[in-house]
Amino acid sequence: MTIRTPLCSLLACITLTAQAQVPDDYMQFNAQRERTSGTSMLVLGGWAVGNLVAGGIGMATTPSGSEAFHFHQMNAAWNVVNLGIAVPAYLGARKRLRGPSTLDIPGTFDAQRKVEAVYLINTGLDLAYMGAGLWLWENGRGDPTAKRSEMFQGFGTSLLLQGGFLFVYDLANYIVHARHWKRSRAGLWQHLQFNGTSIRYAF
Repeated sequence: MTIRTPLCSLLACITLTAQAQVPDDYMQFNAQRERTSGTSMLVLGGWAVGNLVAGGIGMATTPSGSEAFHFHQMNAAWNVVNLGIAVPAYLGARKRLRGPSTLDIPGTFDAQRKVEAVYLINTGLDLAYMGAGLWLWENGRGDPTAKRSEMFQGFGTSLLLQGGFLFVYDLANYIVHARHWKRSRAGLWQHLQFNGTSIRYAF
């Protein structure tokens, strides 16, 4: 115990020192990623609020059960979820910008990988949403039951619209984050020194 305790303390001090000495360009890189994320959440939140307002007005001014009514209904319902995502994500990005960065160098790389992966996966999901919308719309056209036909076509058109917006939104965000990484990676990599068996951080 008398040997291990000082050794463990020394290792802990080295780890904390390495985390505290994150180079300025890493902190700037992380800050820019958070600013981009905050802006993108404002866009998503604005889209959500606009759809909630338009959806509410649309449902109030169109015949209940009509294709237009179901279109506005789905738009409003869909964007309750969008707003529920955008608000906490925006507040989280703002909080991380105001406080000191808690990401070390490996954490920076991991955060960048995750944000690109999330937007890329979401882009694929958006195509699925549009496919589901097209399926509903086509099935509504061929449904002999008028009530279901109006509902399917209204919901299908809404999913095509919402999926189309999200596809453009997620793809644009992926491209912005990927370009940010591509522009910055040379400067970030220069702080890492490889000796063939390990990686050392150069401060």
